[in-house]
Amino acid sequence: MFRNFLKTAIRNLSKNKFFTTLNVIGLGLGMSLSLLFIALLAFLSRFDNFHPNGDRIYRVTTQLYDKQENPRLASAPAGLIHYIKDFSGVEKVIRIHRSLYGNAVYEEKKIELEGYFADPGFFEMFNYPLLKGSKATAISSPNTIVLSETEATKIFGDKDPMGETINIEGYGIFMITGIFKDLPENTHMQFGAIASYSTLLSYSKVTSADEKEGWTSFRGSFIYMLLHKDANRDNLTSFLNGIAKERYAQQDITAGFKLQALDEIIPGPELSDPIGPNWSYLLLFITGAITLIVLIPACTNYINLSISQSLERMKEIGVRKVVGGQKKQIIMQFVIESITIVLVELIVSYVIYDVIRRDFLSQMIETSPMDLSPTWQTFLGFLLFALIVGALAGLVPAVYFSKLSPIVALKGKEVKTSGRSYFRKFVLTFQFILSLGFIMAVVIMMRQYKYSVNFDLGFEQQQVLDVNLQNVDPQIFKNEFQKLPKVQRISLSSHILGIGSAAERFMKTTDRLDSIAITSMSVDDAFISNMKLSFLAGNNFSQNKSDNSRFIIVNEEFVKVLHLKEPSAAINTLITLTDSSEFRIAGVLKSFHYSGLKDAIAPFFFEYNPQKFVYANIKLQGHDALESITAMEKLWKKIGGQGKFTVQLFSDEIKEAYSFYIMIMKFWGFLGLLAITVACLGLLGTVSFTIKKRVKEIGIRKVLGASVKNLVFLLSKNFVILMVIASTITIPVMYLLFTHLLTNTQYYSIKIGFIEIFVSLMIMLFLGLATVLSQTLKAANANPVDNLKTE
Repeated sequence: MFRNFLKTAIRNLSKNKFFTTLNVIGLGLGMSLSLLFIALLAFLSRFDNFHPNGDRIYRVTTQLYDKQENPRLASAPAGLIHYIKDFSGVEKVIRIHRSLYGNAVYEEKKIELEGYFADPGFFEMFNYPLLKGSKATAISSPNTIVLSETEATKIFGDKDPMGETINIEGYGIFMITGIFKDLPENTHMQFGAIASYSTLLSYSKVTSADEKEGWTSFRGSFIYMLLHKDANRDNLTSFLNGIAKERYAQQDITAGFKLQALDEIIPGPELSDPIGPNWSYLLLFITGAITLIVLIPACTNYINLSISQSLERMKEIGVRKVVGGQKKQIIMQFVIESITIVLVELIVSYVIYDVIRRDFLSQMIETSPMDLSPTWQTFLGFLLFALIVGALAGLVPAVYFSKLSPIVALKGKEVKTSGRSYFRKFVLTFQFILSLGFIMAVVIMMRQYKYSVNFDLGFEQQQVLDVNLQNVDPQIFKNEFQKLPKVQRISLSSHILGIGSAAERFMKTTDRLDSIAITSMSVDDAFISNMKLSFLAGNNFSQNKSDNSRFIIVNEEFVKVLHLKEPSAAINTLITLTDSSEFRIAGVLKSFHYSGLKDAIAPFFFEYNPQKFVYANIKLQGHDALESITAMEKLWKKIGGQGKFTVQLFSDEIKEAYSFYIMIMKFWGFLGLLAITVACLGLLGTVSFTIKKRVKEIGIRKVLGASVKNLVFLLSKNFVILMVIASTITIPVMYLLFTHLLTNTQYYSIKIGFIEIFVSLMIMLFLGLATVLSQTLKAANANPVDNLKTE
C-alpha cells in the first residue's frame, strides 16, 4: 500500500511541475535556516562534554541585590573558597580570574596574550591536556604560566619554551612551566594562557581577587568545584547562602549564591560577567524564532497552494471515495505526497545550509568559535525535521480533502469558504510585512554606515598611516622614517584617535563627593598639528620634554566640567587625578570625536608620556600609499623591527570601526532575501492559480471588449491592496523600532526620513508587482479563443 501511495505521489508531483517547483524552492529556502539551527543545537549540546568528571563539576553564581539592576552574575567572591573547601561534599575547589591580558614580550617579539589566573588544581579538574609540564605543579608557584600550542609557537617559534621567561606588561616576569593542547571549540572557557593565581594575589591593583574587598566587587572572579559522587547539592547551596547572610549583613548590597552544573552553562540562563562565550536560553529562543519566521511562511505557501489546486484533485478524491477509499487512506496519500516533496526540498536546503556554513556565516556575524559541521546526529536531526515538516504541511490539505463528500467532489467544484480566503490573504500580507521589514532594516543600516564613515570627526583622516611600534623605540622610528621622501610629518600616540580605544582616568573635584570620569591619550608635541586639531586657547606641548610631563591639553567639554565660562580661563588651572597625578592645563582644543560616534563628546585631555607611545601616525605626501608602505617595510627591518610591520590607513581603521553595520546588513539582508523569495514564490503560485480559475472569465471579458489594461487592473488590484496594507502596518512599526534602536546603539545617528522609507517601499513594490504582472499580463494578452473553445 505504501508503495502505491508513493507512486501516486510521484505521478501527481510530476504532473504539476510548475507548482511542484515553486514548493521545492520555497520550502527548500525556508528549511535551510532550520537546518542551520538544528546544527547549532547539536553543537551546543556538545559543549563541555569532554571532561571526565563533568557531571560533578559546578560553579558558583551570584544573585546581587543592589537596589538598581539586581544582576545575576556568573562570577563569585574569591573569599568563598575558604568556606567551600571545608565543606564535606566538596572534593576540589579552585579560583579563576579573568584578568590576564596584555603584551607578552620575549626578546624582540611582542604579542597580545589573553587568559586566566587559576589555582594549581585547574588542569586536574578540567580536561585540557598538557603536552608538556605537570598537571599538579605547572601553576603551583608564583609567576609561572602555561601557554597554548598556538601562543607558544607565536612567541618561541620552533624553540622549546619550557623554562623560558616572558615579560607580561603590568604583571612582570613569568616562567613557562607547561604547554597545553589548543582548546576545542565546544568549551565555555576561551584562553591562550593560564597563570598561577598566587601571582594575582601579589598584584594589588585587582581588587576583585582581594579576599576582604572582593565581597562587593568581584567581576571577573570565578569559583569552580568538583563534588563527591554522593554530595548533596541543596545542602551546599544552603550553606553558601548562610555565608552570604553573614558576610553581607552590614553591607549596602545583599547577595545569594547558587550552584550551576557544568552542562547547564551553555546553553543556560542569561548571566552577566561570563567567563567566556555565552549562549543563553533567550538567545537560543530568538535564533529559533528567526528560523520560524522564514519556515512558517514557506509551509503556509505549500498548504495554500495545495488547497488551491483542489479543483484539479476533486474528481480524483470523488472517484477514490466512490470505489471505497477510506478517510485515513486519503489522508495518508496527501501526507506521503507532502513528505516526498519535503525530502526533495531537504536536498535543496542542505546545499544552501552548506553554503551558509562554509562561506557566509563567518562573514555575517562575529561570534565565538563555532563548529556547525554535520555529524550523524545532525543528519538524523535533518531527516526527522523533514519528516515532521512534511507530515504537518501535508496534514491540513489532507484533512480538507478527506472531509469532502463524494457527490461534491465528483461535481468538480471547489468548496468555497470565507475562512480559507482570509487565511490566504493573511499569509500573503504577513509575508509582505516580513519582506518590507527586512528591506527597511538593510536600507537603514546602509545609510547609518555611510553616515558614520563620512561623519566629520573633527580631525585629519586622509593619507595618514598608523603603525604599531611593537618593540621599536618610538624616537628612533620617528627619526629614521622622517627621512623617507613620501613622509610629510610623524607623530606618536598611545591610542588610535576616533575609534573608541582611549583610556579612562578619574579627576578629583571640590564641589562633588565622587570623582569625574575623564578620557585621556598620550601624544607627542607633533600630534595635534598632524591631526589638524584647532586651539581655542593656550599652546601646544613644547620641545622641552621634561616640561611637557607637567601639562595637559583639554577639550571644550573639560572646560565645562570646571564650570568656566571661557576656554582662556582654564589655562594654567591645576588638575588632580585620583591616582595623585597633578597637571596644569596648557591649552584648550575645539571639541572633536576622540572615541567615535557611539557616545557623546565628554571631558578629554592629551598628556605627554613617551612610555605609553604605541603608535606612530605618519602623514604622507601624495596619494600612493602602497609605494610608501613597501619602502617602510624595508626600513622597519633595518631599525630592528622583529615582528610583522603592522600598518593601516587611518581612513580604513575608521571604516573598520563601523564594520559591524556591514555584518548586520549581511545578516538581515540574507534573512530578507529568504523572506522576499518565499513571499514572491507564494505570490506567484497564488496569482497563477487565481488566473487559472478565472481563465474563462478573462476570455469572456476580452470578447466583450475589455482592454488589456482593464484586465491587468482587475487581476492585480487585490494583491496590490494586500501590499498597501502590509506597508501601512510595517512602516510605522519599523520607524519606531529603529528610531529607538539607533539612538541606543550610537549617540550620533541618522534620522529616519522619507528617503529610507521611499526606497524600501519601492523595492518591495517593484518585486511584488513584477511577480504579479508576470502572470496577469500573460493572461490578459492570451487569445480568448483558446480559453473558450471547450464551451
